[in-house]
Amino acid sequence: MKIAFLGDSITMGYALKDMKDRFPTLIAKAWDIEELNFGIPGTLVAKAGMGRENGSAFLDRAETIRGADLACIFGGTNDYFWSDTPIGEGEAEEKYFDFAVRSLMKSAEEWGMNEKTLFITPYKHHGVGNFKGGETYNTASEHDTTEVNFVGHVLEDYVNTILKAAEETGFRVLDLYHRNDFDWKTMTLDGCHPNPAGHRWLADQVEKALEEMR
Repeated sequence: MKIAFLGDSITMGYALKDMKDRFPTLIAKAWDIEELNFGIPGTLVAKAGMGRENGSAFLDRAETIRGADLACIFGGTNDYFWSDTPIGEGEAEEKYFDFAVRSLMKSAEEWGMNEKTLFITPYKHHGVGNFKGGETYNTASEHDTTEVNFVGHVLEDYVNTILKAAEETGFRVLDLYHRNDFDWKTMTLDGCHPNPAGHRWLADQVEKALEEMR
């Protein structure tokens, strides 16, 4: 049995001293299944901003989950921090987050994985990225995800886009944003990337959600 994780630096286990502590590895070990980790730091779901032309957007890598017994797609944080394009609800281009999320769902459905794919929303946290008021795109500053980004969105807008698309298509979503038991001040290394305790928390939440899909 194989479980695929499509994500960014959080999925990859960025800054951890031991990759055995990252949440995908914790889950795979607990379930004694093969982990396919497709987490790449800095990547966006949509083909926008930093992920426009380098082939690393989630859309570029969607095929990586194809054929897995279970799949987790965990993104949106970098779209909030580093996109130069609005969410674009209803727009039909790969640079728009709304279209990118729906395209991932459409692909998973075409591969017969709609009942085996879990979308995971970002959690509230703190980080460095594009900030509304910066002199130019890619003018970075440190701020909470409740602050408006370069294109006029807060992180919750990206979360709600995932939730709305999932509701309309029937995909399962683990909503980490609208809860209060993740504390970025004590559960991350830098405000954004989880420390071992944060990854343990993530593993627990994802396991519970996946348990219903096994």
